[in-house]
Amino acid sequence: MIFGASNIVSDLFDCALANGLVPARVVLHLPESGGERDMALADRVAALAGLCDPPKIETLDEFRPQAGELYLLGPTTPTRANLAAEIERRFGLRYHTLIHPTAYVSPLARIGQGVFVGANSVVGPGAWLDDHVFVNRGVTIGHDTRIASFSRLQPGANLGGLSRIGGGVTVAIGATLLERLVVGDRAFIGAGAVVTKDVPDDALVLGIPTKFKNLP
Repeated sequence: MIFGASNIVSDLFDCALANGLVPARVVLHLPESGGERDMALADRVAALAGLCDPPKIETLDEFRPQAGELYLLGPTTPTRANLAAEIERRFGLRYHTLIHPTAYVSPLARIGQGVFVGANSVVGPGAWLDDHVFVNRGVTIGHDTRIASFSRLQPGANLGGLSRIGGGVTVAIGATLLERLVVGDRAFIGAGAVVTKDVPDDALVLGIPTKFKNLP
């Protein structure tokens, strides 16, 4: 069961099916965004035809927990933390950890509740992913690196070992962080960036070599 719709809901459907799980419900907490290049939730649900029964779509006000359900958060934007807080306030639920069968998570890693690890990603020994970290496809997380809650790593990102990544951080597509770095809370590492030194809170990091800007 997925709380919230976003453009990564198809990844959650895919990973659930790959683990033999059936998406049963999608619970919306906000109206769908209608961006010109977004894909509607109805189209994403229609793509499940022939694979499983379509999940029921309902609102957060309509939702009631049911026995045997596993719960995930759908959004990866900052609304993810707000949604988790609202669900905690209303229902006090625990979340499922969803790992794609083609990913490798070391038995020496620590994984919090609500973590998602996508296809072909690697989580090294001693790594620690706090609650609701989202790891997209083809990501590498080096040994003994800790990532705080609600951070997201986009496809092809590479994080060196022995680093500390703050909460609510975004590491965009194909970015690389060298080892032993500290990245502050809510920092945004741009696509393809190569980060060679520590990043402060709320910084926007772009380019090769990287340059820092303050987020608005």
